[in-house]
Amino acid sequence: MDAPHGEFYAEPQPETLVILFRIISRRSRDELQSLHKAFPRSQVEHVLHGIFVLHIPRGGARRLAA
Repeated sequence: MDAPHGEFYAEPQPETLVILFRIISRRSRDELQSLHKAFPRSQVEHVLHGIFVLHIPRGGARRLAA
């Protein structure tokens, strides 16, 4: 059975970088937090137990390339 698209999935934003994290240790949690701090407008979303997504908004990903 297919899940209704509009109810479970956000519309993709152009030029948004999404990074999926699986938190298995303090180190992986610290890596997520340091990236979140590096991009002030980024957002962390809790998806499932131990699974998080970091959304870096438009233009924020340019800092990664520099």
